[in-house]
Amino acid sequence: MKKCPECGNPSYDGAPVCGNCGFKFPKPKVAAPKEETIFKKEPIVRKTSSSESTIDILKKNRLLIGAILLITLIVILGIVLTGSNDKSSPIQVSGLNEYKQSDFSFKYPENWKNVSGNDPDHSGAKFFMDDNKTLIEFYNITSDSTSLKQINQQRIEYAQQNGSYVELVETVKLDGRNGSNIILENADGDYTRYVSMFSDGKLYVFKINGESINSITTSDINSMINSADIA
Repeated sequence: MKKCPECGNPSYDGAPVCGNCGFKFPKPKVAAPKEETIFKKEPIVRKTSSSESTIDILKKNRLLIGAILLITLIVILGIVLTGSNDKSSPIQVSGLNEYKQSDFSFKYPENWKNVSGNDPDHSGAKFFMDDNKTLIEFYNITSDSTSLKQINQQRIEYAQQNGSYVELVETVKLDGRNGSNIILENADGDYTRYVSMFSDGKLYVFKINGESINSITTSDINSMINSADIA
């Protein structure tokens, strides 16, 4: 119940006017309902102990990562050092000396020794000895033969008459010319190799004597033969 402020007459709460004097009661204020925000708050996701950052992971595993990097570096260094020290890779080539005659020249390793030799059939022969004690002889002569084939045939016949066995006879290319390579096993068990070139009536011969086929066919000897040049 409420009372009229003018006459004091009681009236019910919802009466718009006083029933005694006609006073108009003011409309009651209605409290506006609270509005809900249109923005929804997203739930805050908190990182659990298992949701670690990359930096945290790196920090925790720095020892393991460091070990992996160290092993990788060691492997790389090993490959580099192995490659640089590989005995089968670049071969260390010794210096070369050059032998020159009027119209003929060849190069030979500087560690070969110039030695005195005896060849009664070729007084002007030049002699060398390598580290394997293999004797390398060079001589040239004027020949009445018409071809290298004829010269080789005569050499083989003479060798067989002295008890030598023919191991190899082949044609080779030297200084752009046809040459021959003959290997004989001598009666005493040693080996002799003849490498010959024939040009304009002149015969150029490398005669190599050694204890085995390997000793007379080394890379140094073959390089020396292949360097032969007829001017």
